[in-house]
Amino acid sequence: MKNKIGSISNYLVGILLGGFGLIYLFKDSFMPYHMAAVSIPWNKLDINIQFLILALMRAVSGGFILAALLIFWLQLKFSETKLNWIPPMILISGSVIATSTLYATIIVRVNTPGNPPIALIIGALILLIIGFTFNRKYANK
Repeated sequence: MKNKIGSISNYLVGILLGGFGLIYLFKDSFMPYHMAAVSIPWNKLDINIQFLILALMRAVSGGFILAALLIFWLQLKFSETKLNWIPPMILISGSVIATSTLYATIIVRVNTPGNPPIALIIGALILLIIGFTFNRKYANK
């Protein structure tokens, strides 16, 4: 693996997205920053609201898991083939999920007492840009 920085950067994004996806898929209540946002503990929420929040978390988890698998697979294929279309595809697919998540978390951060992990999302975007930059350099060798 001669493109260590590009590969590691993209694999880290995949791990991060996959981790969030698995947490959102299997968690049986909302996240601590969700509780801060609504200022109500989980057990005090109406059961219908609990089901709605869990359903939304499950739906979001699918996007995170899909993006993680796609980034892992594309980076693996790129390491084998150096196809020029793969680095932009990794950047685009990762950026779509990260920027939409960033937008959602900023809405929560600005309008509620919740403190979602905005820095983590920005870190993922930075890693995607690093991965793209090093993958492109590797492809052009």
